[in-house]
Amino acid sequence: MEPDISALEKLCLAYELVGDVLSQAPELYDARLDQALFLIYQATKRARRIPRLRPPKPRRHLPQQDLPF
Repeated sequence: MEPDISALEKLCLAYELVGDVLSQAPELYDARLDQALFLIYQATKRARRIPRLRPPKPRRHLPQQDLPF
């Protein structure tokens, strides 16, 4: 089972998707997608400051110490 992606990761995907659409069809700039791109960018900046919206950090495994017993 794959873990659910974080809100920040979803915003990054949305930004890439909207940016890709605008690069393929620049005539859609009049459709306010350029404003959506700016709003997603601002939301991404805010989400980076909120810990619960960021992806969980991978846990570091501490090396096992060799115990003499």
